[in-house]
Amino acid sequence: MTTNFNFSFGDLIQRADRVDTLLQRDAEQFSGIGYDGDFRASLKDKTTVFRALPSDDYWQGQQMLKTEDKKRLLSELTAQLVDLRFRAKLALGERSVEYRSLRFAKLKDIKEQDLIIYAEHVTKTCREMLSKLALRNVTEEMLATIDTTAQQLDTAIDEQRKMISMREGKTFEREEKANEIYSLISEVCEVGKKIWEDVNQAHYHDYVIYGSKEKIEDEEEVVEEDTEAAE
Repeated sequence: MTTNFNFSFGDLIQRADRVDTLLQRDAEQFSGIGYDGDFRASLKDKTTVFRALPSDDYWQGQQMLKTEDKKRLLSELTAQLVDLRFRAKLALGERSVEYRSLRFAKLKDIKEQDLIIYAEHVTKTCREMLSKLALRNVTEEMLATIDTTAQQLDTAIDEQRKMISMREGKTFEREEKANEIYSLISEVCEVGKKIWEDVNQAHYHDYVIYGSKEKIEDEEEVVEEDTEAAE
């Protein structure tokens, strides 16, 4: 989903606030066409709710935190398995069947989700030959730590994916609510232009500006451009 306008959400909120002010100013004219205080209150409520929604920057930050947590656990699990590989090679011998059964070569290019299953294979296999591995201080506690880290990584991957999905959902929600507010603003501005057309040019212009789909130029930018042109 995308927005039906070409300006920021912050600009949308400012326009909604401005249109609310215009509705107060022109309440008598609008009530004559059926736009009463309830309509204005509805627009104001929708704007208040929208203003309170966390921004995409917030959700992106939350996603980054989940991603960083996953990366940390991925690094920890990999380091633990690399340490175990070194100890197993010393204890069992690199050419032994026992060592080769641990399939440590897979560590090089394994995907994060597959690493969890692989870690389970390693710890289970190591427990079957723990008496030999004990020669290089491979203990049940060490294997249990690897299991725990693998479980934490599994959870972190799930949490990251859920956060990505949540961020997408929140983005859609904000865009949906923004389009609803813009639709109301546009409706008000169409009515406002009709009310003040050929009656009050300044009032008419108010509704032309705030009902537009385009970004309103910053007054300071306009002044700066005029100054440069004069020079």
